[in-house]
Amino acid sequence: MKNFIGRFFISLFIMGCTTSKMEEKEVIVDQKPKTEKTDSLSFFLDHYEKFFATNFNISECPGAAVVIVKDSTVIYKKGFGVKEIHTTDSVDVNTVFRIASLSKGVTSVLAGNLADNNELQWRQGVKKSVNNFSLRDKAQAERLTVNHLLSHTAGLYKYTNSKLIHKGVSLKGIIANFKRNGVVAKEGTEYEYQNAAFSIVEKVMENSTGKSFETLLKERLFVPAGMKNASSSYADIKRNTNVALPHKWNHYSKKYYLTDLHQNYYNVAAAGGINASISDMAEYLKVLLGYRPDIISKESLTEIFNPMICTSQKNTYVNLWDGVTDSYYAKGWRVIDYRNRTIIYHGGNVNQYKTQLMIDPENKIAICVLFNGPNTFNGPVIPTFLNYYDFFTATTDR
Repeated sequence: MKNFIGRFFISLFIMGCTTSKMEEKEVIVDQKPKTEKTDSLSFFLDHYEKFFATNFNISECPGAAVVIVKDSTVIYKKGFGVKEIHTTDSVDVNTVFRIASLSKGVTSVLAGNLADNNELQWRQGVKKSVNNFSLRDKAQAERLTVNHLLSHTAGLYKYTNSKLIHKGVSLKGIIANFKRNGVVAKEGTEYEYQNAAFSIVEKVMENSTGKSFETLLKERLFVPAGMKNASSSYADIKRNTNVALPHKWNHYSKKYYLTDLHQNYYNVAAAGGINASISDMAEYLKVLLGYRPDIISKESLTEIFNPMICTSQKNTYVNLWDGVTDSYYAKGWRVIDYRNRTIIYHGGNVNQYKTQLMIDPENKIAICVLFNGPNTFNGPVIPTFLNYYDFFTATTDR
């Protein structure tokens, strides 16, 4: 990867997908905002908004919200459509959505905060922190670390114990059930996406600090970052009066219809139970771009973005994006080799909500998109943003 000049560098040690050797990659995180012509940036935003609005309208998805942060500044923030179909109740910038698996990245940021305060170690044993956790392979259970949980490399089959999540079993009950589960690979050697296993880290955090996961999120991230509408429970979203409600798509009638907010995945909040507005996500993007070292240090931010396992050969949708040469999973984040630079990304899907978040560390720009219904626009929204931004930087005087 190219070397870029900046105030400091994040070194990413990435296991190449075609070689067994570790090679060093560097991604710039320049915390000094760049000077850029306002009219050039406005040109890009104007064209991207037209693209988004046009395709959103074509999709007929009831509601959406978008935020873009450049350097440390929110340069675009807007709600689209309605919270509930057949109403005129518009989505605004404080309307709350479920952010689905974007929760995993939030959890990793919290883990970074705990690591900064010596309350968590990346290589600490899960079993030592969570006594009722085990596997059929007891030796592997003893070897599992926080790193393995956050990178989906515990050696379990894909989506282990997801049926228990859907049945509403408590996290404590789900963890106790792992002793019945076998493994399909040695820890650290295979990527298989998880929700239940990922959320075991909640109990690691709670046992390390003596505080609930919900309290830790509020005290360490939501309150200091100014994420005023963010929460991590079903009760919180139910009592909120400004919520984008979920909608299903009927493939036969070709229409959307309102569906219920359900409690699934709030029992594994670390993996998929966080709620937030697009204004909350704006403040969160500033954290991810490195402008809130009071919440997470640059060293811990580097660590959570550090690729742990190659996913290039997996059936992962990001591998289909034009310009992607390799993909990896870090800690709660996907890392993508995209057109000679590194992109940090994650998507989400729960209770009919679709969510997308991308960070481009080299260009110091990030975007988050939230939808309250499935739609064909959800898939291309991030790669198209990248194409638009690359066109903008190539054709305007910066």
